[in-house]
Formats: sequence, structure tokens, C-alpha cells
Amino acid sequence: MSLSRQSMTLFMLAVFVLMVGIAMTYPAGARFMPLTVGIPGIGLCLLQIFLDSRSKPDADGERDEIREAELKAASVVGHEVHFGHAEVIDAPADERETVRREVIVWAYFLAFIGAILIFGFYLSIPVFIVAFLRERAGQTWKRALMFGGTASLLYYLVFAKGLGVTLYNGVLTGWILDRLAG
Repeated sequence: MSLSRQSMTLFMLAVFVLMVGIAMTYPAGARFMPLTVGIPGIGLCLLQIFLDSRSKPDADGERDEIREAELKAASVVGHEVHFGHAEVIDAPADERETVRREVIVWAYFLAFIGAILIFGFYLSIPVFIVAFLRERAGQTWKRALMFGGTASLLYYLVFAKGLGVTLYNGVLTGWILDRLAG
């Protein structure tokens, strides 16, 4: 794990904590958006810090191989050589693949926004998370459903119960709830 990655995670955590802190001074209706972005952001930053703390440092064997390669390269070129550690990025090789990936990301984003407008947050969040984890992250149905349900429950507990913020119910869900209420 690199120092720059840790620094960025800590910086983003500070930004989200500051955002939530400032949002708490706003009236109830005005704090909705900063809280819906800031609270999950804090959670994700804390999760990243936890995952980084659990990651194992480079194996000694790998370091020895790098050192051996540096010594061999130095003997060939006649001066000291140091290899940096490069992270491999899963970048698409061609332009068409890049466009395809961008279209998929935009489709997920627009579908999520559309689902929120039609069905509201409480129904859209678990469906989106389950679909994304199952299709894009390759998770099992069990894990995807577990994470989707957990996220939905956390949103409800944090926003509806904890902060008293009413999340948008959606056009169709609101209409159905109005009809059921009589």
C-alpha cells in the first residue's frame, strides 16, 4: 500500500467529515444532499482504511527478486538501477473497449437516477447494489443480496431514524402509498 493512497484516503475522509459536520448546521431540508453523499463517503473511507490495514506488505521473496534484478541491470548499464513498484491498472487496450465501459457506467448511473425518481431511494438502493455486485463485481447472489439489504437498512436507520431526514419515495411508490393510505 502506498503512502499516496493512504494520504488520499485520509484527505477524502477529512473532506466527508467536514461536509457532514457543516451539513448538520443546515436546516433539515437543506442537509439532505450533503448527508446522502457524506455519510456513505465516510463509511467507504473507513472501509478502505480497514482494508489497507489488513493488507500484507510485499513478500520478502518478491523484494529479493527485485533487488537481484536491480543488481543485474546495474552490472549491464554500469550504474546503480532502482525499479519502482508500478500498480497494474485494468485499462482497456482499445478505444472501442473504453467507449463500451463508459456506456455501461453511464447506463448504471442513469438507471439508478431513473429508479430513484420512479421508485424512490429505499427500493432503488438495494436493487442497484444487488445488480451491480452481481453483474459487474461477479459476487454470488447470497453476498449481493446481503450487501444490498444491509445498505438499504443502513440508509433507513441513518437517514429516517437517526437524522430524521425523509428520503424521496419516488413517483410510483408515492402514488401506491397514497392509494393504500386511502
